[in-house]
Amino acid sequence: MIEYVQRGEIIREAELPADATLLEYLRLERRNTSAKEGCASGDCGACTVALGQLTGDGVRFTSVNGCILPAAELHGRELVTAADLGNLEYLHPVQRAFVTEHASQCGFCTPGFVMSAFVLLQNNPEPTDDEIRQAIAGNLCRCTGYGPIVAAVKHAALLAKNLRKEQIEQEQFEKEKHHSSANLLAQIAPAGTSSGLALPVSLDSLAAALSESPGVQIIAGGTDLMLEVTQNLHAKSQMIGLSRIPELSFINEKKGKLSLGAGVTFSQLLEWARGRLEPLAELLLHIGSDQIRNRGTLGGNLASASPIGDLAPFFIALNGQVKLWSQSGERSLPLEAFFTGYRQTVLEPHEIIHSVTFDLPAEGDTLTVDKVSKRKEDDISTLCQVVWAKLDEGRIKQLQLGLGGMAATPIAARTLAEELIGLEVQSLNYTQIHPLVERHIKPMSDLRGSAAYRIHCSAALLVQSLTSTGGSHGV
Repeated sequence: MIEYVQRGEIIREAELPADATLLEYLRLERRNTSAKEGCASGDCGACTVALGQLTGDGVRFTSVNGCILPAAELHGRELVTAADLGNLEYLHPVQRAFVTEHASQCGFCTPGFVMSAFVLLQNNPEPTDDEIRQAIAGNLCRCTGYGPIVAAVKHAALLAKNLRKEQIEQEQFEKEKHHSSANLLAQIAPAGTSSGLALPVSLDSLAAALSESPGVQIIAGGTDLMLEVTQNLHAKSQMIGLSRIPELSFINEKKGKLSLGAGVTFSQLLEWARGRLEPLAELLLHIGSDQIRNRGTLGGNLASASPIGDLAPFFIALNGQVKLWSQSGERSLPLEAFFTGYRQTVLEPHEIIHSVTFDLPAEGDTLTVDKVSKRKEDDISTLCQVVWAKLDEGRIKQLQLGLGGMAATPIAARTLAEELIGLEVQSLNYTQIHPLVERHIKPMSDLRGSAAYRIHCSAALLVQSLTSTGGSHGV
């Protein structure tokens, strides 16, 4: 049984196929066509909806792409679509502002923009222009232009803040809505399952589910896996979701190390990294969009074993260790050894990533993260290079690297790093470093860049990183 809250009611569904997407369910079963299908891959944002989760402070909303979210993940959540925001008696300020600011032309993308703006203002009533642009970075508009859309979001924020009567009405509307939602969500049992998608709520219940279903497909955030359904039309009749297991969702800092549960989302890690580890925060801001970061997980990113996954180079450069879990026990190994080939890892059947632990740079260390891609937002890396260096009187005392996009797996380039130790950083130059990179790294060529281009970028960025004045800088 899957239970969720929508429009102040608990909706119950006994039958939701494991691979049915939320967008399909909304449009075909619920006849709610406000969410649109554009790309079916999580890129355009036309299908954006809001999911509310009960927390200690009430209901907190996040934006998600309905086209790549299994519909059964609705269990225990509140669903809000563009059609749910207002009615004839009360039009939500975001909707009203989009009309006032002429922020819609063809209108296909508008419901997605409205929902991204709704979530932003729920969590941040007075956003800056940069925060607004970040919130709608995962929504594609081809005819209106982003100027009127940004203006509409700013106008919506002002409506709620400056118009006292409307402010009172809105606060009362939202207060009653959230109070009702919180009470309803509290009535829903934690676990849920429907026609093949199990949602265990502990490692013990995960072990039981794995025992009952040998060879079952495991899904975390689904931002990569669900493309097999929407793009390749592969059926996933049975899956086990990891999104409800608290033992996989922790962030612990202790004695100069950070441990992250595999279920930590990009958004959760970004919230921690801001003000603490800015190069990581900047990297996370350039992985997908809010909708993707709200679902994508650390474990899923690593388990997919993509050579262009951006988190692996970061963790490798910082001595990352990965812990694997199964019913029979746990084991740990260096993250670099976790990858065995293109999209291949050491994971055994019924084994999952439990957590990753890595060293935190000390004050005065140089930590740089550089991502080369064809566009700044929501794009795939041609090269991701992470440099962690300790200097002693202007010379390189310690150097560790992490590179993605160079080979079939992320690499540490240890022999290159060793050859640079002891050199005076201010004397380094591109002419000196380029042949060293070329000697120690044999990158691939593909549609995103040639081997020569990757060597050029790596050498240039390495010089830039090491000759900086120290400290940290980001993407």
